[in-house]
Amino acid sequence: MHPLFRTRAAFLLYLAVWVPLGAMFGFMLSLSGGLTLPESTAVALPAVIVLFVLALTPWYTCKALPLRSTPPARLLATHLITAMCVSTVVVLVTKISAAMFSLWLPNCQTRLHSAIPLAAFMVLLIYMLSVALHYTLLAVESSKHAEVLSREAELKALKAQVNPHFLFNSLNSISALTTSDPAAAREMCIRLSDFLRNSLRLGERTSIPFSEELALTKTYLEVEQIRFGKKLRVRHDLDPACDDCEVPPLLVQPLIENAIKHGVATLVDGGEIAIRGRRVQNVVCFVIENPFDPDAPAARKNGFGLISVRSRLQARYGNAGRLETEVDNNRYRVVLTVPAK
Repeated sequence: MHPLFRTRAAFLLYLAVWVPLGAMFGFMLSLSGGLTLPESTAVALPAVIVLFVLALTPWYTCKALPLRSTPPARLLATHLITAMCVSTVVVLVTKISAAMFSLWLPNCQTRLHSAIPLAAFMVLLIYMLSVALHYTLLAVESSKHAEVLSREAELKALKAQVNPHFLFNSLNSISALTTSDPAAAREMCIRLSDFLRNSLRLGERTSIPFSEELALTKTYLEVEQIRFGKKLRVRHDLDPACDDCEVPPLLVQPLIENAIKHGVATLVDGGEIAIRGRRVQNVVCFVIENPFDPDAPAARKNGFGLISVRSRLQARYGNAGRLETEVDNNRYRVVLTVPAK
């Protein structure tokens, strides 16, 4: 589809550009041919409508003849010949219009003859400007496509880091449980297997419904529940309107992991992680809140969880996706905001 027809705003802008162009074309006919305003309007309007349509055709010739890979001679010759053909068609339409209106506008056809050369040149110029415009549109589309490919590659690279990172942490937990609670270690292996199976399945997709992301997070929490027991408590407050909104897979799990590792794990009696989700108009707001011990030794970390999520949000949504953190009365809050699609 032609890019000017993809959005209503683009088409209206193109239409608006032709209002002064049409008026200029009619004024030129009136000035050089001595036509009155009704005569120039009657003759110019059909020609402008035809040119309005023909000025869209360079989109296809410009796609077939890329600037960088087409020999300059062939490029110039093709567009000039096409422009002359378009000019001939528009001039022919102008003459036919003058002949049709000659019964009501005497001598219009005769007086129009002197304006034909200037009209042909003006049509030629407008068409060549249209060619330049379409090459600009192609360059913009190419730039956007390259940006999308770059973001997809970045997303794949970031997503590839999530599973190994989580797996290493889980294996450390299993190793600690093998001596203190072998049964729990076996149970944790089973839960971990379920999580990895689901995460690999979902990780092959670029987007998943929020409900599936939360189900994956629940499986992860079951793994950690075995490790922490009653020390880990979770409270959910989720708006059902969020369920169908699509998000990148494994976007929430690193945030939950961060809340456990640097929050609940630092407290002797553990704590409660509050998970809230709301959809407000075209935005999904997801909040994870956890207590932490401000006097606990700083855990050794490289900030992978938050950095990973921020990077993936930037790669996927640009400035439309945000991750913000807040600290209030020994409670750490992470606010994830993504477009609701």
